[in-house]
Amino acid sequence: MSKPDPIAQLQVEVAQLQSAFEDLNKQCSTASEHNAILRCATCIPQPLNNCTDKATNPEQPHFVPDFNVPLIAAGGGDQKCDILEKLGPLAGLIGTWVSTRYGGFNVMPIPQDNAPNGFILKNISYYEVMTFSAIQGKVANRAGNYEQDAYTIFYSQRVFFADGPQKDALVHAENGSWLHQVTAPQGQGTLNIAPWVPDTPDPLPQQEQNRTIVKQVSVPHGNSILAIGHHDSFGGAPSIPVANALPTAGGNSFKVPYGVDIPENPNVNPNIVLQVALDSLYQQGIGVVETTVLDVDTETDGNIANTPFMKAHADVPRFKTTLWLERLSNGLDMLQYTQDITLDFSLINGKDPGKRTRYKFPHITANTLFKVQ
Repeated sequence: MSKPDPIAQLQVEVAQLQSAFEDLNKQCSTASEHNAILRCATCIPQPLNNCTDKATNPEQPHFVPDFNVPLIAAGGGDQKCDILEKLGPLAGLIGTWVSTRYGGFNVMPIPQDNAPNGFILKNISYYEVMTFSAIQGKVANRAGNYEQDAYTIFYSQRVFFADGPQKDALVHAENGSWLHQVTAPQGQGTLNIAPWVPDTPDPLPQQEQNRTIVKQVSVPHGNSILAIGHHDSFGGAPSIPVANALPTAGGNSFKVPYGVDIPENPNVNPNIVLQVALDSLYQQGIGVVETTVLDVDTETDGNIANTPFMKAHADVPRFKTTLWLERLSNGLDMLQYTQDITLDFSLINGKDPGKRTRYKFPHITANTLFKVQ
């Protein structure tokens, strides 16, 4: 029996996901047409047959904004050359990305009182869809005599079980933004006139290189995350680091559910799925021409806010992630990432059920995605 071609299978799965994405967009468009009255940008809020054009009734007190002016550019990408340039390393993210069905792996420890040591593992293979869209302009933070401008991309992420009893069910969703921070003179247009012309420093203060990239995350678990870091670009493929998902305390008994401690075990090293994806390309003669790295961490002057329930039972004290945006020799764009969320569990002490002890567990996810739109 001939061995299946992994690249051919990958292309089939990417095509299937792209088709499903297009069907979803068609459904959304149909739903929008049925609710046209909600999008009537020149109407006062009354029945459609009594719709009054505000241009012929300038005195009417009710203002309805034009909801057709997009916050983000149509098609998931900004066509303004100046914005694209200022987005810097983030510009390549714009668009829709999908993974293959078994492209991702998630090491997911969960507190459970009646389990040995007070926790279980629910490690899963998963696939996902991520969409990145640039907003139509900059966000200015004023210092008084110069400003820090954030050129921003919004993103949404949907993650699904690859197999098992919950196959194709949504397991995780989040949204947030990526910021590229640069410094610039303060003020613009008619605001920047005498006598209030900002005395811009010369030379202009430079943005700290290790704080040029920001990721802001909103997770429905009840976590809000601010991670800060840097970017880099180089020719060729990235060197995928070996991850360590083992608990940082608790002794050897805590490590038993993870299996043998070797880099090839995804329960210990989820990043192995990234290396496998690269190796499968190499075997087909496809290489990585260029890589852009985005690396952020809440410990770089960032922060995390958690709900009271999360603080008490599964607090999140740290978040860090690395993205590798890769241009392949066959012209495709590939996105790989690893994400490490520290979970601080309050677990029952086996010797004293009335006493709880806190232990830290890495919660690591890794996946490879391809741009389809």
